[in-house]
Amino acid sequence: MPRFQYDFDPADHFTTGTIGEPGQRTFFLQAGQGIEYVSMICEKEQMRALGEGLLSLLDQIAEVFHKPVPEDRSGFNFDLVEPIIPIWRISQLGVGYDEERDRIVIIVQELVDEDAGVDAEVGRFTITREHANAFAYHALEVVAAGRPTCPFCGEPIDPEGHFCSRTNGHDKSYVQ
Repeated sequence: MPRFQYDFDPADHFTTGTIGEPGQRTFFLQAGQGIEYVSMICEKEQMRALGEGLLSLLDQIAEVFHKPVPEDRSGFNFDLVEPIIPIWRISQLGVGYDEERDRIVIIVQELVDEDAGVDAEVGRFTITREHANAFAYHALEVVAAGRPTCPFCGEPIDPEGHFCSRTNGHDKSYVQ
C-alpha cells in the first residue's frame, strides 16, 4: 500500500477552481482538513474526467448498494482557499468507494520525471457521497466556463478568432 504524504480522511474541503483568463487558466484541485490545505495543479481534462468519473461511480453505488445518488448539492463552499501555493502537478487521479464508511475516496499522484529516480508523492482524500456529487457538478461547470469549442474540429475558439483545420481555414456558418 502506498504511503500517503497527504491523507485527509475525511477532507472537510474539496474543490477545484482556476486562476487566469479563459485560454490562459491554470486549474487547481484543493483539499483541506481543519486549517491544513493543499493545492495541486491539474489539467482541464483531468477535472472533466474526475467530475464524470464521480458521477458514474455514484450511479454505480446507487445501483449496486441501493444508495440513491444524493439530490441536494447546496451547502458546499467550492471557493479556493488563499494562498494558493501548489505542492505539485497531478499526473494521475483515481476514485473509489469505501462501503463500510460510505465515503468516496480520491487518490492523486504527483507528476515526476521518471528518469530522476524520485518516487511520486501520493495524496488520499475521502469525502461524503453528497460532497462528491456536488463537487462533480461544480468541476464540470468550472471546465465548461472556458473558451467555447469549435463545432467542427473541437478545438477551443480564442477571442481573437480561430483557424479551423476541418474547414481548411474557410469560414463556415452554422446554426446553434
